[in-house]
Amino acid sequence: MTGERRQRRDAVANRARIIEAAAQVLREEGMGADMRQIAAASGVGIGTLYRHFPTRDDLVHAVTGTDLAALANAGLSADKTAADALREFFTGAIAQLVDNRAMVDVLTGGSPADEDVQRCIAHLTRVGQDAVDRARHDHSLAADVTASDIAYQLMGLARVAQLLPDPSPSTVTRHVELALRGLIASDVAVSSRPATTST
Repeated sequence: MTGERRQRRDAVANRARIIEAAAQVLREEGMGADMRQIAAASGVGIGTLYRHFPTRDDLVHAVTGTDLAALANAGLSADKTAADALREFFTGAIAQLVDNRAMVDVLTGGSPADEDVQRCIAHLTRVGQDAVDRARHDHSLAADVTASDIAYQLMGLARVAQLLPDPSPSTVTRHVELALRGLIASDVAVSSRPATTST
């Protein structure tokens, strides 16, 4: 029994090391990360890695699942206009994505039928509906904007995050503002945009 308990403890410790190492490697390299690199970084053999995670997708899901859940639980701030709440939501979501290439790859590389992508689109559509409902009172969004429009704008920004050569906060802000131009009512677009300094 003592040997079995030790083996179980070792297996649990190995799994934890693999996930910790994979989180770092996948955040930096994305879905193209080499499984041998992850095994080496975690201090286990490639066979041990595959015993815990038979496929790359299994490992990626174990690593990105928490981050995807965080994105799927995020919502709009209650004390802002629809436009300002979307600006905050978009900026926070994209800032999270540019720091996690694997999560971006999951969202932009999967088919529309993939469970993770479906779950994110469904949640983002609910967030979009919240914004549309709020805009009926504050009129900060264009009248023809739909919940689906908002969801797919953010999914489009996820693709932008994947391609950005310089994902700095100012670059993220710029692309969020470009996306919001198509959503925000024309008479509030300028007044609600963050001030910029001229050079």
